[in-house]
Amino acid sequence: MYKEATGEEAVISLQDIDIFKRGINSLVKYNKLGALLAQFPPSFKNDSFGQQILNTVSQAFREYRLAVELRHRSWSDDPSVATLLKEYNVVWVQIDEPKFKTSIAQELPITSDMAYFRFHGRNAEAWWTGDNETRYKYLYSTEEIEGLANRIKTAAIQTKLLFALFNNHRQGYAPRNAITMMKSLQLSFRELPIQIEMKDEEVSKE
Repeated sequence: MYKEATGEEAVISLQDIDIFKRGINSLVKYNKLGALLAQFPPSFKNDSFGQQILNTVSQAFREYRLAVELRHRSWSDDPSVATLLKEYNVVWVQIDEPKFKTSIAQELPITSDMAYFRFHGRNAEAWWTGDNETRYKYLYSTEEIEGLANRIKTAAIQTKLLFALFNNHRQGYAPRNAITMMKSLQLSFRELPIQIEMKDEEVSKE
């Protein structure tokens, strides 16, 4: 989803929406569009402004599979949010990231016939002070992957379509964890063609 729709100073115009839809038209035409992801920042709260933006995005893109990633606790504290998302068949993205007092709930209700997971890592130390590289420097352990896999299995029973993506992109952590996840879920996969040498502190996490 384009930044102007979901950023700190989000302003949505009909012209912006039309331009965006034309840009993804080929993906839709050839059935290559899995889902649209609208990712909102942690500062995006459940207030009058936030509700207006969420409603507008849900309505404007309701002809697509739409997944919404909300991060502030105020959204999961309000039962009416799930009702709204269900009304538009919008997916409430299940996220895994470091937990703070303002973080959204770990377990979120299923609001659509699709499930969407994003695993950002659990690097709490660098979460607020790091950059786009150091913030996501986290390699999930095998035990942690097993816990995430159980969440995926539970959601899969309740939905028709499911996406699960790793965003811990530092040094190829994401594809390495994805392979481990596929093994845990007993899915077919191909081993990574390039093996990246792991540092001592990374090896000790396995």
